[in-house]
Amino acid sequence: MAKIILTADRAVFTDYHKADALGFGLCLPYRFIPEMVEYHLLAPKIPTEGLRAKFAPYALCKVEASLIAAGFSRRDVLITPPHMLTKAVDRDTEMVGVHVLDPKGLAPVSWTMKVVSGGGKSCTEFEFEKLIRVVKSLKEKYRFKVIVGGPGAWQLRGYEDEYGIDVLFEGESELTFPMIVKKLLDGEDVPRRVRGESVPLGRIPPIVTPSRNGQVQVTRGCPRRCQFCSPTMWAFRSIPLDAIVKEVEFNLKNGIRSIGLVTEDVLLYGAHGLELNPDAVKKLFKVVTDLARRWEVPGKIGFSHISCASALVLKDTVRYISDILGLSDDEPSFPQIGLESGSPRLLAKYFRGKVYPWRPEDWPDMVVESSKLFNDSYMYPCYTYIIGFPDATPKDYVATTELIDRLKDEGIKGWVWPLLLIPMGGTLIEKKATFPKLPKLPKEAIDCLVAGMELSYEGIRSLAPKAIRVKNPLLSKLLGSLLSLALKAMKASMNEIRKDPSVIANIYSKIDIRSTRGFAKAVLPIVVKGGLRTE
Repeated sequence: MAKIILTADRAVFTDYHKADALGFGLCLPYRFIPEMVEYHLLAPKIPTEGLRAKFAPYALCKVEASLIAAGFSRRDVLITPPHMLTKAVDRDTEMVGVHVLDPKGLAPVSWTMKVVSGGGKSCTEFEFEKLIRVVKSLKEKYRFKVIVGGPGAWQLRGYEDEYGIDVLFEGESELTFPMIVKKLLDGEDVPRRVRGESVPLGRIPPIVTPSRNGQVQVTRGCPRRCQFCSPTMWAFRSIPLDAIVKEVEFNLKNGIRSIGLVTEDVLLYGAHGLELNPDAVKKLFKVVTDLARRWEVPGKIGFSHISCASALVLKDTVRYISDILGLSDDEPSFPQIGLESGSPRLLAKYFRGKVYPWRPEDWPDMVVESSKLFNDSYMYPCYTYIIGFPDATPKDYVATTELIDRLKDEGIKGWVWPLLLIPMGGTLIEKKATFPKLPKLPKEAIDCLVAGMELSYEGIRSLAPKAIRVKNPLLSKLLGSLLSLALKAMKASMNEIRKDPSVIANIYSKIDIRSTRGFAKAVLPIVVKGGLRTE
């Protein structure tokens, strides 16, 4: 058996039925997600060849590649999904590495969903704890070392003893992680917490296990320096095009039938700091699109994030991307975009780089103008904005509400979702902020939160069938029924929350449809009526 086992919990180690957007459903408290829905629709099992996963989350693929590049053989390293862990671990196992995204449910979406729905463990937290109990039990039997790392590692500071963690690893893996592993296997002392150093481009090895849903990183880090964001703490780099092509081709040769470009802003590809490089962006999309056509990849090439400022600088490039990808109203793109706030004062203080090369006072107009550009290019933005900046005033919240109202009045297609500020570990704001609670927020903040939910309701109602497509007819109908139920609950809750936020604790905290009986009682009437009906 392998010396080194790499895994992650079920909320991370899945392909979300090839619809990444379904992963956000796992941010809800698990009492809102029936078991059959979670395990058959949102987080199906990853197939394996023996004990080895046929594909894996991209981060685990990169960790495996870094170990092999450092001298370990592929027989030494095994990526296995959580349901195979007990079979994969034996007396030859010397180390188990666990990749984490949101192990305590403290990521922005999960925390916000907890707060607005009455609390309880998110699915992400529930699945991590389920996995770590198994790891800890196996460790007691086989005496291997446990390393936990990933974007959510900061959430586990102080929990090392409780969860049997020998090393909590934060930062980039390619250089530091293999060294730590070698030291552990040689019996050397290693610090309880380790931060991986920044990795030069030439030392980032290509993946050797296909990545989930064809994800391939095209940039790493971000030069905008938003105080609440962790990727901006990493040096910004664009992955060389030949390295991107190599990983895309590897995925396609190994049966992956999709391509997803992972980035904090796809228009920053090839940039020097914040000085954009449109030729590099166009070449990236041209080369990757040619690959997709050659391999007859179904569907559109995806990209995770874009920004308003970059789009307004590179309007022609946005249109080029839309044209070359063949976007249309039937086949649009849904990039994630940080709106953050409508207040120029907060922008100047907490995310000044996001508006470059314009001024903070230009931001509201920029958001509206770029939204029109996105919609004209069949890109329907998934905006998020932040409630709970440490010194936010009622005036700041009113400014954000007014911006949301402008987007609504302009008929912008997309959604604008509120997120409570998270003092995320490793960010510039970590020691300046606390987790905001609704009862302590001013009325203007609650109004601002509900304004985004109202606009998002319209976006979900009209765009969800285009954003989330599941081929299995039965599962598709089930998904439609769930969306109908969620929209009905969302619509009923918005006015109630605006009138009295205590309704969350008094009513929503008592909802539990985890059981088959509770789920059937809530959903069957909708299924019988025909699925997604939102009027």
